[in-house]
Amino acid sequence: MPFRAARIFFRRGRAYPADGAIATNQRSGKSALRLSWVWTTGTHPDCNLGDALSAVIVSAISHLPVTRAGFGLKSERLAAVGTIGHAFHLGKVHLWGTGFDMSRDWTGALEGYKVPRETELVAHAVRGRRTAAALRERGIDVPEAYGDPVWFLPKVFPATVAKEYELGVVVHISELTEPTAASLVRSTIERYKIAPEFAGRIRIINTYTPASVPGLRLKLNELLSCRRILSTSLHGLVIAEAYGIPCAWFATHQGNSGRLPIDGEQAIDHRLKDFYSGANRSDVLSYLQPLNVATDWDNAIGFIDDHWRPLEYTGEALFNAFPLRSRVRFESEQWDIPPGLLESIPY
Repeated sequence: MPFRAARIFFRRGRAYPADGAIATNQRSGKSALRLSWVWTTGTHPDCNLGDALSAVIVSAISHLPVTRAGFGLKSERLAAVGTIGHAFHLGKVHLWGTGFDMSRDWTGALEGYKVPRETELVAHAVRGRRTAAALRERGIDVPEAYGDPVWFLPKVFPATVAKEYELGVVVHISELTEPTAASLVRSTIERYKIAPEFAGRIRIINTYTPASVPGLRLKLNELLSCRRILSTSLHGLVIAEAYGIPCAWFATHQGNSGRLPIDGEQAIDHRLKDFYSGANRSDVLSYLQPLNVATDWDNAIGFIDDHWRPLEYTGEALFNAFPLRSRVRFESEQWDIPPGLLESIPY
């Protein structure tokens, strides 16, 4: 069979499970992947780092440009990074490393999750074991493949910056004065205030970033310039763990800091429970600090040094579950990406 004919045959035969999410422009003949993620808008022109990295990782592995696919699109599409699975309705959605908020329905109402009508969810991998268990209870087949795709970020953007800060503190977007890259933490929050003796040692990090590859790189380099990370944000922790930066969850409630059991009585953000369960952990390293109390930064640094240990998780099962043709190898320390591909993403 001639090469061109063979290629058409295998495309029609859908050699990869999510090939139906690839759209081809009939005029240009160029293909793009329909991907659903939380992108920028006119009122929110800056990216949230974790959301934007969904398109980066998927495009880097597939070598395909991505196009925005709405959460209520009837066409077949792929979903990856984020707590977004509960929001999908209509059409066929391929899940790869996706999380769910099982307390919400597809409208966002706190009605509990059930699969919407006329919606087909195909799980190739989900973020963690808690998401998997909840989907299986709802009759969806979920394989034993877990993880957040941001885990592969070091293969896309290797660490190249020198360490400058003793501690990076990643704030949640809800703690900012506005949803922009230039935003500051609300002045009423005491725990983020830095005394003069810590100036130059502690870096407060906002996860909003300009909607461009240089913008993403600058924000990532902020994180990588820190020797340790405290984070209220899920992806502050995922990025830190992926790059081997000692880190802990910066919890907002009172209590004793330490390794909080995922199934224990102490409150833990459900997204963290999901991610760490998928990374084969039964607990979440947590530094508890109420919002209205000033932080003892030396104590926080010492806590991380005494308690953090790297994950043994590799992400290989997650990589192998990628439902499209992979153009890179899991074993590679750095992935080769076609010039201009990441720059073409409509962040």
